[in-house]
Amino acid sequence: MIFEEIKSGRKKPVELIFGTDWWTDCDDVAALDLLLKAHRSGLIDLKAIGVSSVMRYSAPSVRAVCEGQGLGCIPIGLDTSAERRGLFCLYQKKLAAFCRTGFTNADCPEAYQLYRRVLASVHEKAVIVDVGFPQIITELLSSGPDEYSSLDGARLVAEKVAEVVVMGGRWDKTTGREYNFCAYKRNREAAAYLCDRSPVPLTFLGYEAGRTVVTGGSAAPGLTGTAYAAHLSPKGRPSRDPMTALFAVVGDAAKAGYRRVRGAASVDPKTGKNSFTVREDGPHSYLVKEKKTGFIKNRSMKSFGWIRCFSRFLQRDGMPARSHRLCRSRTAPH
Repeated sequence: MIFEEIKSGRKKPVELIFGTDWWTDCDDVAALDLLLKAHRSGLIDLKAIGVSSVMRYSAPSVRAVCEGQGLGCIPIGLDTSAERRGLFCLYQKKLAAFCRTGFTNADCPEAYQLYRRVLASVHEKAVIVDVGFPQIITELLSSGPDEYSSLDGARLVAEKVAEVVVMGGRWDKTTGREYNFCAYKRNREAAAYLCDRSPVPLTFLGYEAGRTVVTGGSAAPGLTGTAYAAHLSPKGRPSRDPMTALFAVVGDAAKAGYRRVRGAASVDPKTGKNSFTVREDGPHSYLVKEKKTGFIKNRSMKSFGWIRCFSRFLQRDGMPARSHRLCRSRTAPH
């Protein structure tokens, strides 16, 4: 597995917090799957999961995926002010049926408070990776001192976070729009606040980076395949969320197959449109694929241990050899 290559040059696991909207798309499940495998490999220490779009089965479906890898102890927090509360997606309901502990939304703390508790206790600077709506991070940044830390949110993040990695924006246009930054008024304002106020470096993987990188699908092992099947995406989805998660695990743009464009990002709080001013000393960066799509897809699927599984699926589906030449690895799915 690719994680072993990365681990060989790393002295200790990176402490990491994962944020997700866990909403209408199912590639969030693939991103969590990847992070859980990285945790089990000793590459990261997944400290917490925050969910920024809360529906009826949010908590039990997330917990089910964690339990499926023997990691049901990872704490889950919810943004209780999130839009669309009370609704559910079919894949969430399917996954929640596998939750063995009777875990519900009511068992979860407020997400930004969970982040504060975790950050107050980390030993090294942590990484926050968020593939959903950005308001949990901005709630954290604007929070005041509490029982966990005498620092306000901005100072706590400055002291305890190395980098925030975000799936969001569209950076191949002068002004772009992408769902995570423009879906709702609160999301738009949160994205603008994050760009304006973050005391630590921000790295964005945008819409354009993952548009042609398709992974996942019903052939994926375990509950990830269940989620894709229930989502009616048997042949996979664009892989922006797992790509963002994998980049956060790797931590090096060149090794992950990207180059950084450095500068200063901004988001219009009224429209959600993003823009970027290039400058070498800028506090922000977005990722551009330096390697071909096949390289990124290969590394992503190796990270999941999905290679052999997808080789069988693509051959069964009658796809040409060039479509599954990346699936010849002998890496076995977990």
